[in-house]
Amino acid sequence: MDKKFPYGYDVNAYIDKAFEQMKEDFPWAKREMIVEDNNLGIEKVGDDYQYVSYRSRYDGTLVPIPLDVDCDEFIHRLASDHSWELGRENHVRETIDVPAKRTCSGDWYLEIYRIQKHELGGYSAYVQAGNRSAGASRTFFIPASYFKLTWEEFLDKYLELVSPGGFYVGKDDLENAPGLKEFLGY
Repeated sequence: MDKKFPYGYDVNAYIDKAFEQMKEDFPWAKREMIVEDNNLGIEKVGDDYQYVSYRSRYDGTLVPIPLDVDCDEFIHRLASDHSWELGRENHVRETIDVPAKRTCSGDWYLEIYRIQKHELGGYSAYVQAGNRSAGASRTFFIPASYFKLTWEEFLDKYLELVSPGGFYVGKDDLENAPGLKEFLGY
């Protein structure tokens, strides 16, 4: 077997390895929640197999673009690319809002900052901001390993994940949010 491709040339073997890593942060996840990858793969380019990223052409065909990565980095990218699929399968069961009304940048305002508990387990942060004509939202799943930390350590690690710079919700806001600590099981 090729040293660069220790699990062969089928991308699903690498997705399986990525899923093993993802289970640490998403212990409730099941492998069937992840579909075959459409963005990353393994292709023969010239005479050699390569890890590739697919680019869509104007006619809808996919073109493999070689990536300069090793096996570990490829698996890391697969895990990153597929984490949203796990979130999509784990519906929100309960929420708590973190009160914070602040300007994010320019004329954008923080509209929603919510911590969510999910049906299959786990928590996420949902953040929505916008102005009079545009808006955006993002969900950040909180890794299960964070909940093994003390409350103070959890807040520090959480603020690395959901940086206060973009949303202007800092440690004080989280510490003073009524019921948040209990909601998160602390």
